[in-house]
Amino acid sequence: MALPAQTSIVRRLIVAVALLGIVVVTHLALQKANGFANGCTGLGGVDFSAGAATTGEGAGCATVTEGEYANFLGIPNIALGLIFYVVVAGLRLAYVSRRDDRLRLASAAVVGVGTLYTAYLVYLQAAVIGAFCVLCMTSAALVLSLFLLHMIEHRRLQSAGPAPSPRRAAPEPRGAGALRPYAKILGAFAILLIGTFVLAARTAPDAGLAATPASSDGRVPDIRDVTGACSYDDTFGPIADVERFETGPMRGNPEAAASVIKVFDPNCPHCRDLSETLDAFIAENGDAARFYYVPFPLRQESLGQIVALKLAQREGTFFELMHAMFERQDATWGMTMPELVETVNSVGMDGAAFQAMLENPEQIRPLLEEIQAEAAAVSEAFTNSEGRLTVPKLAFNGRVVAPTYASYSPRCFAEFVAQADAPAAPPASAQAP
Repeated sequence: MALPAQTSIVRRLIVAVALLGIVVVTHLALQKANGFANGCTGLGGVDFSAGAATTGEGAGCATVTEGEYANFLGIPNIALGLIFYVVVAGLRLAYVSRRDDRLRLASAAVVGVGTLYTAYLVYLQAAVIGAFCVLCMTSAALVLSLFLLHMIEHRRLQSAGPAPSPRRAAPEPRGAGALRPYAKILGAFAILLIGTFVLAARTAPDAGLAATPASSDGRVPDIRDVTGACSYDDTFGPIADVERFETGPMRGNPEAAASVIKVFDPNCPHCRDLSETLDAFIAENGDAARFYYVPFPLRQESLGQIVALKLAQREGTFFELMHAMFERQDATWGMTMPELVETVNSVGMDGAAFQAMLENPEQIRPLLEEIQAEAAAVSEAFTNSEGRLTVPKLAFNGRVVAPTYASYSPRCFAEFVAQADAPAAPPASAQAP
């Protein structure tokens, strides 16, 4: 059967849209694997504006793709979307190659079912979940485009009727030859797909712990069960101005010579694990050092919690709130406003007053400016020579600890404190020959 000339552009558009859908869903899967560290698109950054305190494109995507409605019959919707686009693209390319109209009809049927399910997912985001995933909505637009293109193609075929066949017309190519006009589309698809993998690799968050395999349940190993050398991170020089980080919440002995700086994000799983280890060490060696805690919003979704921690510091409930946030961590990297208010209430603070302050630009502006100044100081001191800033970070007397499970252990903490307490060696010129 000859393929009607009046639908050639539509056929190519359908293939192009299906292939673009594969790229979009793959990109969504990769950004989810990265924990939406740079937003849903992978191009986001930290926003210190008041409106970013509890919102952000990454938060919406995490809520949609990791919540109650993220799966259908046990299969992630992301996987279903990828299967959908692959099937549609495969059917359409097979239709071009084999010229079997049943393949076109099968593609139309798949798109029809996909459109209905996509409408259901959009409804869930709008009316049930209350959050939108940017890439999910982009995929929804592509599914709608496929539906409309199939309708246009079908109407043109119905109105055109059978095309006359010239007696001496050259035979139409089949198989791979029929796909030659699609070479540019397939080439662009390959470039975009490679690009999304490259972007995901470049923006993948480093949780701050090197070479640490996950356990069978998906959690990282307990950082207290370690062996190996205690070492500092050789990608950092000594921090020149440690005093600027010694004005925040402090535990331990205020008269101790050793100073320990811990930088953390309340939504970082490794920060939570390090906090548990550090708590155990302080419980037994609290007089050995001064332990300062510096909350840092690695992602914009954490900013509202950082504001709450700053207020808790003023009210004397910083550590209670920090531990409550660690206990309530989940896969979404952040808290909704009701969750944050409930957490604030749980440590005896006034959640309603906190929410009112967050929603008042004049009240929150000084806190945001304070957080931004502190974040700038953290970025200056804890960005390594490769230009990367990760959390948690731990520094003993200005020397940044290597991000390994061995170094993040009570055994190594004791060694670092001992080194910090040791008197500095005299200059070479003052030493005896």
